[in-house]
Amino acid sequence: MNTRTWIVLADAATARLYEQSAPHGNWALVAELRHPESRARGSELVTDKPGRVKQSKGYRTAMEYRTPPKKVEAKKFARQLAKTLDDGAVKDAYGRLVLVAPPGFVGMLRDELSDRVRARIAALVEKDYLHLDQRKARERLEEQLQAP
Repeated sequence: MNTRTWIVLADAATARLYEQSAPHGNWALVAELRHPESRARGSELVTDKPGRVKQSKGYRTAMEYRTPPKKVEAKKFARQLAKTLDDGAVKDAYGRLVLVAPPGFVGMLRDELSDRVRARIAALVEKDYLHLDQRKARERLEEQLQAP
C-alpha cells in the first residue's frame, strides 16, 4: 500500500500540493497551480455589458449572468485541481490525501473530484492555510487533525 500523503493547501486561485512520505515528516512541494482569473474583478472577466431591451417605459437589461463570473473562474480552477489530483491517483503518486481549503472552495472542489480521489481522502480541513508559511501551516494542520 502506498503510504505517501499529498497535502493540498488551496483557495479559489492558488493551490500548493505537498508530499509527506512519513507521518510528521517534512513536506516536499510537488506542484503549485495558479488561476489568476479567480483573483480578477468581475468587470475584468466579462467583455460586454449585458444586452438591453427597449420597452415602452425605457430600457431594461435583457440578460443577467446566472452565475457570477468570479464563481465561474473558481469552478474552472476546482476542475483543474481535481484533474491534477486524479492524474496523481492514476499514477499512484499518493495513497492518502489531506485537503485544506476555505469552505466555499471545498464545496466546489468536492463536486469535481473523481471517486478514485475521494477514496484517498484521509482528512478534509475547511480552513485557509495557503497564505501561511509552510512551517506555520504544518503546525496548524497538525493541531487541527489532532483535535477531537
